[in-house]
Amino acid sequence: MFDGDSAVRQLTPTNFDLVLERTSQPTFVKFYAPWCGHCQTLEPEYERAATRTHGVAKFYAVNCDVESNRGLCARYNVQGFPTLKVFTEKRTKRGSRRAVDYQGARKASAMAKYARSMLPSLSTKLSADGLDTFVTGTQLPKAVLLTERSKPGDLWRGVAAHFDRKVQLAHIVNPDSATLERLGVDKLPAIVVFPEHTDPSVAELYTGESKYLPLAKFIHATAIARKPVRQSKAQTNPVALDVQQIETQADLERVCISPARNSPVPILCVIGIVALEPEFEESRAEHAQVVTVLESVLSGQRLRSPHAPTQPNSNSDDYDEVEGDSSADDTSEPSPPLRVAWVNALSAAGQQVRTMFGLSDDLPTAVAVSPRKHAAAPYHGAFTRADMLDWADQCYEGRGMRRIAGELIISGKQEAGHDEL
Repeated sequence: MFDGDSAVRQLTPTNFDLVLERTSQPTFVKFYAPWCGHCQTLEPEYERAATRTHGVAKFYAVNCDVESNRGLCARYNVQGFPTLKVFTEKRTKRGSRRAVDYQGARKASAMAKYARSMLPSLSTKLSADGLDTFVTGTQLPKAVLLTERSKPGDLWRGVAAHFDRKVQLAHIVNPDSATLERLGVDKLPAIVVFPEHTDPSVAELYTGESKYLPLAKFIHATAIARKPVRQSKAQTNPVALDVQQIETQADLERVCISPARNSPVPILCVIGIVALEPEFEESRAEHAQVVTVLESVLSGQRLRSPHAPTQPNSNSDDYDEVEGDSSADDTSEPSPPLRVAWVNALSAAGQQVRTMFGLSDDLPTAVAVSPRKHAAAPYHGAFTRADMLDWADQCYEGRGMRRIAGELIISGKQEAGHDEL
């Protein structure tokens, strides 16, 4: 039921809260048992509803026949199968989303219609004169729709709900020619993203299709994943942002462990592993290229505001550190959460790092380490700025992170010996 190609994703106690808290789109959750006849009848209708509302609502399922899921089903007072809950954008005092029972017809058309009716209006209506004030009003990045329609459609409302509390969205109806010229817009509708709340002149025009997936990817890439690190004048102790070499335990403490103890935001340490033989020009060139990529990861990271991350599930090897709500406290100063370093794979320290985190022999490679949560994730992919920034964002949000079995200890800076010929 609901295989890998399905539009409906399975939820477990490990990812349930994480997934629901990351969106304000209407979210259906089907609590079911595979042997239940009514559940089997509902499955194709539920699947079609999920497909029809892509970009507007989310559809998930929880298998209550799985032992580890039964506590989650009891938490929502599931007494029969299937039970359909709809999570709205409204939240409790603790910040979790409120759920209501779905009592409508169990047909795709009825569920899709209900989902659209529950879609919140989170886009702010602006005048052209109010654009700069909106952009600089809070520390969140902004995205603005310029349109001739009196109200934004479901696509824009769905995007606004998806990015709720991460990016602020607004719309301007019939903007004047001066605004269009300033933003480089020659036809409507148009979408402009403002990644920097301190500078309304920094704007990125969306030129893709009017479809949810490419638009959401553009906003994420422009407003969130690529937000540059800027030191605020208000910071009395600015962080020294440079890629440093780790050769000893003292280096590891200075670069990764000590900042994690003292930082107002959780620190993620990205360690690149590359073989460096200084006597060979080719090795020096490869090392320089790797360090350049690591420097671009450091400078391209997203700032984070202080928050209290969700604790990992003690019964799971998965590590879930939820991204903080930067809108919750706009007076707190965002900080860069990444510390980036490199270690020579041919050194004793490099060999210990590779062994400690179970890294492959393929070089260059990298590992993300959270000293505060004692968790780590190896990197699998091309050693490029874009791919590594996406990976670092996912690691910071807990995806792919696993508990570290031993202590974060390396010893010695002596070079490892080569095999005898």
